Amino acid sequence: MPLTQTQLIARLAEETELTKNEVKSVLTALEETILSQIGEAEKFKLGGLVQIEVKLKGATKAREGRNPATGEAMTISAKPASVQLKARPLAKAKNALPTVQKAKKKLA
Repeated sequence: MPLTQTQLIARLAEETELTKNEVKSVLTALEETILSQIGEAEKFKLGGLVQIEVKLKGATKAREGRNPATGEAMTISAKPASVQLKARPLAKAKNALPTVQKAKKKLA
């Protein structure tokens, strides 16, 4: 079960000896900073944990394809260009991963 925001604030307040209100304001400021960075199509790196970046996906043209269920020829419609958000784990996050056995126990 993932931490709720209230649980996260309580844990951070305990570990940093800040008040819950101070921790909440720090998290709010962090959230606003991340949103403003990605709103400007800038890359954002949170420590060594995760990198968030905005990617532009180009438009596609209409093309011929096949219905996999029936094998019937069909036209796949064109799609407009879009903006996507990509989050990539960095070294600290990858190194914190559990072993396969531990993950199987926890996630099964």
